[in-house]
Amino acid sequence: MKTDQPQRLAPVALLIIWIRGFISWWPLFVGGGLSILRADMSFNQFLLWGGLIVGVLVLTLIWSILHYLRFTYLVAPNGLTINSGVLIRKVNHIPYDRIQTVQRQQWFFLKPLGLEQVAIETAGKESKKAEGMLSAVPVAVADAINRYRQGNVQPVTPDATDNQAIPAAPDQTSTTAAPAVPVADAAYKINGHDLNQYALTSLGFIPIISGILWLTQKAQEYLPDSWYKNAEHAITGLAVYLIIGLTLIILILGFLISYLNIIQKYYHFTLDRTGDELRTSRGFFQTNTVSARLSRLQAVRFKQSILRQWLHLSTVQALLASSAADDQQNNDLVLMPVIPERQALSSMRAFVSWLPETSPKLQPIPVSNRWYYMRNMVLGHLTLLVLPAVLASVFWLHVSWWLWLVLAGLIWLVVMALQGQYAATTAAIAIAPPKQLIIQVGEMWTRQRYFVRKKDIQAMTIKQSIWMKARGVAHLEVHIRKGNSDQTVNSRYMAVDLAKQIMTWYQPLPSVPQEGDNHAA
Repeated sequence: MKTDQPQRLAPVALLIIWIRGFISWWPLFVGGGLSILRADMSFNQFLLWGGLIVGVLVLTLIWSILHYLRFTYLVAPNGLTINSGVLIRKVNHIPYDRIQTVQRQQWFFLKPLGLEQVAIETAGKESKKAEGMLSAVPVAVADAINRYRQGNVQPVTPDATDNQAIPAAPDQTSTTAAPAVPVADAAYKINGHDLNQYALTSLGFIPIISGILWLTQKAQEYLPDSWYKNAEHAITGLAVYLIIGLTLIILILGFLISYLNIIQKYYHFTLDRTGDELRTSRGFFQTNTVSARLSRLQAVRFKQSILRQWLHLSTVQALLASSAADDQQNNDLVLMPVIPERQALSSMRAFVSWLPETSPKLQPIPVSNRWYYMRNMVLGHLTLLVLPAVLASVFWLHVSWWLWLVLAGLIWLVVMALQGQYAATTAAIAIAPPKQLIIQVGEMWTRQRYFVRKKDIQAMTIKQSIWMKARGVAHLEVHIRKGNSDQTVNSRYMAVDLAKQIMTWYQPLPSVPQEGDNHAA
């Protein structure tokens, strides 16, 4: 095997590329599938939708084959080179010192093959898409890239395969023994008890239950009318306790799905630090490994839902200047899924040394200003949600319906007022000398405490309306880089003197020279 020649992806990559193309057309397949299930669909409509679906499948397959044949990569001592492009040939050379994060994903069906997906991100990345994406390559490829990043150019003896591209030092052959695996400076592994706590205290079952109810509602539009009427008649004839039982089954089902999803997602979660690099690994069906330099760490967030506050548990997340994170939907990398609140800060200092030993006393929002949070929450939801819903029901629904909506709207406003009160009592801020800012906010019944260094704050703004100026109140906006976008953390309705004090700490005003002072030319 020649390691100085470009290598192709493993053949299974063709299937992965095709599935991605298939998923990108999901609106067509969902719309077509639901239309085909309609009882009133004509034969011509069936042929139309069927032809569209088959045509897209064939076109995506042809495109995937061309993409696979035109894609090669080379892991060389001077960098990673990727050749791609069907119509326009692209050559992307990535030096190792420019690589910021390496994300490795290995689905269960790739494990027996010794393959994984590798995503490479650099400092010059501007979009959400990784600069280097290797859909299916041997595990040794990412190992080699990481060794080059760490300055270790000795190769690993490869297994017999045509798809491996293992680097070799100029004066060594490809049979050189593998170097010893570097010992981690700090390591953490979640245990079964903590993982169970994390899953049991998750509120992820709420959107799952909402999804089940939405699917139930949409199903009646596509199922035959006779089925829906029979089901409605059967439910109407049930006793109250049976209806309550069905409701409990839906709640238990939603909770069980959420619980099992978290268990498999954070299965065997590990965190370790080697030098200036953090690495997390987790997952049952898909092993997701993220390696990121500590220099890309923009802030550390300690997060607690209201349930976890009662149990004194905390989740620790990192805000990265990278999209290679815990989820594709966000750029938050979970460092510790769950840990006792008292141990959270001290435990994290082993991995992020710039965190303070103890958190300073936070300065809360003045009590006289807290009602502004409640007022804004109530007025916002009254104007945008409750009033439009009630007015619409008055014009289009029976009087009995809008009376129920008024009652539901009042209950909702009370809940939002409580959320405003929660946010107001949670909001606080403090400076951790000499170079850190701590901001605490309460959003959606969740307390979030940010630790951010002065040098990682992208911008800071004080906002003050005319009436706020008269009352000595101001908003402080702190901008932090998150992925390739901006994360704004607001401390609202704080004392203006405190806001100015923090602004001066962040950007000291130049001293004004006094009369008679002597200055060097």
